[in-house]
Amino acid sequence: MQASVAVSKYRTKSESRTAFTLMLPVLLFFLVFQYYPILKSVVISFMEYGLLRRETPFVGLQNYVNQIQDPLFVSALINTLIFVAVVVVIGVVSALFLAVLVERTGKWAKLYRTLYFIPVVTSLLATSMIWRWLYASNGLFNFLLTYFGLEGQSWLLSEQLALPSLMVLTIWKNLGFDLVLFSAGLQAIPEEFYEASRIDGASSFQNFLFITLPQLKPIVVLVGITAIIRSFQVFTIILAMTQGGPLNSTRTIVYHIYEQGIQYDEMGYASAAAVILLFIVGIFTFVQLRLGREK
Repeated sequence: MQASVAVSKYRTKSESRTAFTLMLPVLLFFLVFQYYPILKSVVISFMEYGLLRRETPFVGLQNYVNQIQDPLFVSALINTLIFVAVVVVIGVVSALFLAVLVERTGKWAKLYRTLYFIPVVTSLLATSMIWRWLYASNGLFNFLLTYFGLEGQSWLLSEQLALPSLMVLTIWKNLGFDLVLFSAGLQAIPEEFYEASRIDGASSFQNFLFITLPQLKPIVVLVGITAIIRSFQVFTIILAMTQGGPLNSTRTIVYHIYEQGIQYDEMGYASAAAVILLFIVGIFTFVQLRLGREK
């Protein structure tokens, strides 16, 4: 008996060493390519740093103070918060609604999931260029408006319409990813719950409110967090379609970081904005995890 216990402990230790050995290269990979750049950004955010500069003097918190006082950063922050709020709320709600409808189609569910997921795997840059044509003055959207007797719009040239136009593109692009996650969660809910509720005479809305939503709570938290992080990182469509215009109405924090760091070689100044963005995303993620925690 003691010999078998000793053999079992030896096997457990041996398996632990093997797992650690296999995980060590992965850990080193993340340290070098993920965590080191983050720490490096934090360090140079306290310097007057530039790739083409010989001297990088320490300036303390001056870069952060300058960012907070910079009207361009304030405008980028406000635009980003509006963008995140609209895209996350409408995107998550739409994905959940469509996932419920798709799962009710039975044998057609796989086809619908595939069709919705195709935009997710399509190149974002190529998608942005296509939508840029759709939003053009002689594009498809204005053609449809004029066909029905309505006036065409300057979608990407209007301060009021440019940011909402980019929101629509982002929601459409990411809808399939969130839908697939919700579909997986819906498939994991036992059918017995719905059968029992039908026997008790519950309506479809009551089933959704008291069975579907509580069972999907972990998926909702996951989708919400990924949607928030993804929306805060919006950059490609800004660069390809508006370059932050018109009149900075579509300038976001990531585009602001790109402009200051890459175009103007103010890497220390841009790193301060990146650290502020990291802090904001961390706060949103922490709050959502707390709200989604099981009691």
